[in-house]
Amino acid sequence: RFRLFHDNIIKNLGVINNCTMLSQQQPQQSCTAIRHECKSLLKEKQYRSCEIVAQMELSRAENASAAAIPLELIGDCAQATQQYRRAISYFRRAANSLIDDSRLRWKEAQCLSHLGCAMEGAAILERTSNRSLGMLMTLGQLYLASDRHTDAANVFLQAVRMNAYALEAVQWLAILNADRKTVMDAVEQGMLHKNQEKALPIIEFASAYFLQHYNQNSSALSAYLKLERDFPNNIFILLQIATLQLQMSDEASAERTFQRIRNIDETCMEKMDEYASLLQKRDAVEDLNRLASELLELDDKRPEAWVVLSLYHYVRHDNEKAIAFADKAISLDTRHAFSHRVKGSILLADNAPEKAAASFFHANELSRDVASYEGLVECYLARQQYKEAVCMAREAIEIAPRDCRAVTLVGLALSHAKPDEGRDRAKLAFEKALRLDSGALRPLLALVDMHMQERDYETCVKLLERGKEGLSEAHVMHSNLDMLETRLGEVYTLNESYMEAITCFHSAKSLNPDNLEAQRGLERLEKMVKGLDPDEPGETEIAEDQNTNESNSNHGMSGHPY
Repeated sequence: RFRLFHDNIIKNLGVINNCTMLSQQQPQQSCTAIRHECKSLLKEKQYRSCEIVAQMELSRAENASAAAIPLELIGDCAQATQQYRRAISYFRRAANSLIDDSRLRWKEAQCLSHLGCAMEGAAILERTSNRSLGMLMTLGQLYLASDRHTDAANVFLQAVRMNAYALEAVQWLAILNADRKTVMDAVEQGMLHKNQEKALPIIEFASAYFLQHYNQNSSALSAYLKLERDFPNNIFILLQIATLQLQMSDEASAERTFQRIRNIDETCMEKMDEYASLLQKRDAVEDLNRLASELLELDDKRPEAWVVLSLYHYVRHDNEKAIAFADKAISLDTRHAFSHRVKGSILLADNAPEKAAASFFHANELSRDVASYEGLVECYLARQQYKEAVCMAREAIEIAPRDCRAVTLVGLALSHAKPDEGRDRAKLAFEKALRLDSGALRPLLALVDMHMQERDYETCVKLLERGKEGLSEAHVMHSNLDMLETRLGEVYTLNESYMEAITCFHSAKSLNPDNLEAQRGLERLEKMVKGLDPDEPGETEIAEDQNTNESNSNHGMSGHPY
């Protein structure tokens, strides 16, 4: 009886224990199910529903540890809906309940970055150990926003050593002028760290990017063209090719490459403002109008669309609106260097060189490149500050010693700063620029102009013939060749070699039937042969004036481009 009584007691205690365990497990299982639903709602971007459900779980949390997950979920919803201050509050509450709070600190730093608190965000991640790749990239961006470039480079190197495919980190290292060998070693370490096979030519990509940022444009272009053959229709590679073609004054090829990118992916917005600068140079008002409308429809929170709109109004000679839209682009992304450069160009054209210089300086602080230095030198020349112009041109040489544009700047500055004793030194600079790039137009035309002023027409002819050969070797399109043929015709006209001049003008028109300068040169030549005044307005000048008036009238009627 005692044994039976004992067995019954044990049996009953077991039932009671089982009931107790079930009653304890039920809330835990219920909480797990709620968390699963919250995460599902968050994944589906149902932020309001996710927050409501997470708040329900939070209200049932028995301790701080149990509250951590719903707190984080509520913070995620707030972050996704751009309630960054609120998100930070919930992330901090959740972090206080966990031993490893690195993930939550990362999210807090991201929110602070959105609020413009770069230094505070960086300080939080600096206190975080065992940083992931994402944490390193966020920290690097925060360092950049705080102008801590050395620290940013070190963090990006860590990212590459962690994963060689972190190509954005490689890009930033090139921009920050990191040591090329150190970066290549980091790439190799990154491949070994992940036991990655060479599925992609990461070394080749990194090398091409460093060549580009060392302003070795010809070598960089060759490297990217080789990559493009292996990876055809790759948007990123094509964007780099278009940028290099633009920097090398191969504007026709650059425009074709940008159009190819648009055909592959019409939603691509990156560098489309640089594409618009090509359209602006040939006064393609309707194309600019269309591009601005399409980009604004895609995303009106990015600066590129507003830069295009700025260039549209600039072509229409409405500089006030052009500057306003450039400012709009800058307000959306203060680190978008091209927006500052466009604003500087418009201000310079509007006879405000002092204000323009401030914009070019800002662009140069964000991205040190020759284009910004070109704007600065032009600003100083416009203000007759010749000594400053020479100093700025020499500074451009320091960052790009083998870029013909930088060497050309020195020549231009010297030709203005010291018009008498500086002429010979300016010529030497232009000749050096042409040795670096035989197809470069700006130093060639500047050198030709100097010799034309000295009536040294024989040297002008030699230079222009050599320039035509350089363009052919560089495979630059006919848009530049017809310009040289026209200039050669003008030189022959001044030298009274009329038959050669006629041949050059006709050659220019065969290359480009719309070349008005060549047509005007032919008309002047015909008047001179007939003994008439060559400066009397001809059919070309009259037709051009009529077209200009009609164009201005149509532009005035077109209204807002979008």
